[in-house]
Amino acid sequence: MRVASVLYRDYADNSLFTPGAGENNGEFYLPYVKLRERFLAAGIELNTPDVNAGREVAFELHINCRRQDPSARAYVYLYENPLIRPLNRDRAALARYAKWFAWDGALLDDPRTVRLLYPNRFETGPWNGPEKRPLLCVLVASNKALTVVDARDQYQARVRILDWYERNAPVDFHLFGRGWDRPAALPGRWGRVRNQLRKLLGRFLPAKSPYATWRGPVDDKIELLTRTRFCLAHENCRDLSGYVTEKLFDCFRAGCVPVYVGPKEIAELVPADCFIDGRAYATPAELDAHLRTIDDAAYRGYQERIRAFLLSDKAKPFSQDHFADVMAREILADLASQPN
Repeated sequence: MRVASVLYRDYADNSLFTPGAGENNGEFYLPYVKLRERFLAAGIELNTPDVNAGREVAFELHINCRRQDPSARAYVYLYENPLIRPLNRDRAALARYAKWFAWDGALLDDPRTVRLLYPNRFETGPWNGPEKRPLLCVLVASNKALTVVDARDQYQARVRILDWYERNAPVDFHLFGRGWDRPAALPGRWGRVRNQLRKLLGRFLPAKSPYATWRGPVDDKIELLTRTRFCLAHENCRDLSGYVTEKLFDCFRAGCVPVYVGPKEIAELVPADCFIDGRAYATPAELDAHLRTIDDAAYRGYQERIRAFLLSDKAKPFSQDHFADVMAREILADLASQPN
């Protein structure tokens, strides 16, 4: 049995393969469990680096581009968007990898790029109907900001909608997530300094949250969304080709209708009648007015179309099985093409 290493942050003891643990509501690790199964079937045991210490590895898989040079033939999955992690578009750094697995359409001109959309878990109901969804609209997000000022920033777009509901319809909006016991984080270098100062002061000076709609962190996002009609599901940044994350698919899993802003070509990837396009509304007031026009029959129509999409071939590129199958197939083929 050969071995290979997967590197992500400082994860050790094969914790990356623990089902139901990790980021994104405990879903982050699940695709890697499937990926490990694919490699085991091919005679390669995929481990975190500490487990492989002192052993010759067949390859390394890096989750996000890393600064250090790999110690064996290496591949990279570019998970994070480049406005948050610029190294993921640094072609000099990426040149160390034999293949780049990426959703990012800006990298498709390089022959090493394998297009691989963000992997998601699918559930197709039965779902609560609109009559069993007492919450009109929710936002589930941590209080964060980009470290750069960029017109594509959706952290600030979500905050603008939050602020409107705080002023105009607080009983119809529910905010969940960490860090909202202080004002919304600010973008850019100086924003980062101010954000850190606010965190520091918060440790010593007890403060009341400035947001009346804040309900604290949420233990089970999917369960929350089963009780919600609409969810603000903006990606962290818009107009990044191929950037479609769990924000959209978490809503779909719960039969909740997302208000979504993501890549420009989203209608080519996901049917446009499965979500509400947040770009279509110039102000939060216009968006709110539209949400209130969607009656129970129209809402069930959204749910039927979401279910049909999740059961269709068009959804398969977003699945965890597709993710594991493509990555294992491409890496194994590349290894087989190398001279002994």
